[in-house]
Amino acid sequence: MSGRSAPVARSPRTRAALACAVAVACGAWVAALGAQDPKPDAKQEPKQKSEDRLRAANQLDRESPLPADAPRKKPPAQFAINTDRLMFSKIEDFKPVASPAENNDEFNAWVEVVLHAKQFATADLEAAATRDLTPVDLIKSVRVNVRCELIRFDGKVVCARRLLAPAFFRDNPESGVKEMYEVRLVPLNESPLTPVSVAFLELPEALARVRAAKPGEWVDADGWFGAAGFYFKTMSVPGDEGTMVSVPVLIGKSVTPLPGPPVPPGPDPTVIDPNVRVYRFIRDETFMIEKAPTEQTWPELAAYNRVILHAHRFSAEQLEQHARADTTFADLFEEVRRDFRLKNVKFEGRLISLRRVTPSKDLKLAGVEHLFEGWLVWKDEPRGNPMCVIFTEPLEGVEPVGRVNKWVTFAGFSFKKMRYTSGEPDPNNKNKTLDKYAPLLVGKRPIPRTDPTTVPDTLAWDSFVKWVVGGIVVLVGGAGLLTWWYRGGDRAARKQIDTVRGKNPFAEGPAPVAPANDWTN
Repeated sequence: MSGRSAPVARSPRTRAALACAVAVACGAWVAALGAQDPKPDAKQEPKQKSEDRLRAANQLDRESPLPADAPRKKPPAQFAINTDRLMFSKIEDFKPVASPAENNDEFNAWVEVVLHAKQFATADLEAAATRDLTPVDLIKSVRVNVRCELIRFDGKVVCARRLLAPAFFRDNPESGVKEMYEVRLVPLNESPLTPVSVAFLELPEALARVRAAKPGEWVDADGWFGAAGFYFKTMSVPGDEGTMVSVPVLIGKSVTPLPGPPVPPGPDPTVIDPNVRVYRFIRDETFMIEKAPTEQTWPELAAYNRVILHAHRFSAEQLEQHARADTTFADLFEEVRRDFRLKNVKFEGRLISLRRVTPSKDLKLAGVEHLFEGWLVWKDEPRGNPMCVIFTEPLEGVEPVGRVNKWVTFAGFSFKKMRYTSGEPDPNNKNKTLDKYAPLLVGKRPIPRTDPTTVPDTLAWDSFVKWVVGGIVVLVGGAGLLTWWYRGGDRAARKQIDTVRGKNPFAEGPAPVAPANDWTN
């Protein structure tokens, strides 16, 4: 017998009932599938999928879940504004500040920030404000993370105007806001293409003539000011040649005149503040940015422009005066290089290459007419590895035509360990060249020095002439002295000979004396 159980016998009626039940179940299952995933018309399927993908792409969250950022110092709690309320989420960037009819939530947020700034003294706002942001930070997507943060910029005010207070303030005189003022300020080490707009309530005496102008009329200005305010939004305003310029808007109490460009504390005016946010995104061992920057690369480009503009403010001699002269090539190449980032360092060596670089529009409008890229071999680098030097003032007597040979000193700010394409063939691929790394310095100009390996032509000719003349004098003098000495000896010998000539050598008397030059025995 088999170990399996025998099949159970069923009647024809039972088998028919089971078959009907199975058919009903299968039909219900197919119907359910059809309801959950209906098959679209074959002709419309590509269009439907395309629209779905487009809709999904537009709804994607573009904020990074882990931004490459670092904690920043923020103002004390009494200056903070609670931006979790709905009206602050309705602020729309790249538009003018909205009226109540256009965007009532944004207008209410504006009123709140104005009244919040009004309660503080200007000096207190300036002392508490953060200084680590740039105008470009407030144009890029990171701006949403610093909405209503207290920020300070020091720079040049280029124009100012008086504004009538909105109807809300006029209808509520207890607010104490009768009129407002606005200035356009270009922060230090920034381009005129990246100004900030500061709206405030109290006009300093240095801008008193703005009161005489009509409301809304811009008045030209030219002076250094400090400005602290709460970042509200970024507007788009008309620029030159029909372009639009993005302008961050701060709301403060007033602006403060400065005696001149702001200087860092301490005896060295060339110091760069390393705490500025964009400097944290300088990336080592990468090529310099030559194409349009992306969301990942724009901070480095902004940092690069700031360092160029900073170095451009000083003479080459000033930079050398305050530069560190004990830095080595390895200090800027090995891991320790991070300790030297943005430090002013000095090197001496041979400039082997020089070419002209086209400055960007931002740099040109900021006064940088020239930009040069050179390659310098440090005098104490035995392997001849070069470093790249960027500067803004022509090197007199040296044309930027490629290969050059000039002994110089160069003082500049260490920017990064740069990746570059060398002219050395790749041993593994004859059709390619090797990528290498070099320190990148940014300064004002190399200073020509005397080449220690050669003697200048003028000095060599002068020395040659002096040696020839001196040799002739020595030869003539020596010949005269020898002639005099030999003639003196000849006269003495002749006198001795004349004395004994004609005498009998066997006669009595003293023996004759031999002549002085007679060496016989």
